[in-house]
Amino acid sequence: MPSSKPRAWVASTSVLGLLSIAGAFGINMVLNPPTTSSTVSNTNATPQTVQSDSISYRYGVVQIAVTATGGKITNVDIQNSTCSRGWEQAFPMLASEAIAANGSNFSNVSGATFTSSAFKQALDSAISKLS
Repeated sequence: MPSSKPRAWVASTSVLGLLSIAGAFGINMVLNPPTTSSTVSNTNATPQTVQSDSISYRYGVVQIAVTATGGKITNVDIQNSTCSRGWEQAFPMLASEAIAANGSNFSNVSGATFTSSAFKQALDSAISKLS
């Protein structure tokens, strides 16, 4: 005949499971902090093109020119950007994503994390120069 008493191990196992999940979320927040991103807020109807600062990173240098019209990024031109080991192939994808997101709030290109990060820094630099 089964016992009608609750089993202590069920409650303790549930508590430990919830604590481990909460701990995983906490660790994830520490290791992967939210990033800052920029969007174009200028609503000037005249096209404006600005050049970013030159951003040095592990595999080269990224410098871009951003054209914005009416608060929207209309073009991202890769300027003096160098990259080793083939990661320059990520630049056209990053430029397209920047235009679609109207800023730097988009995902990294898989396999080109450092290049994506440097590109976003250059993009933020250029966006900050738009008046």
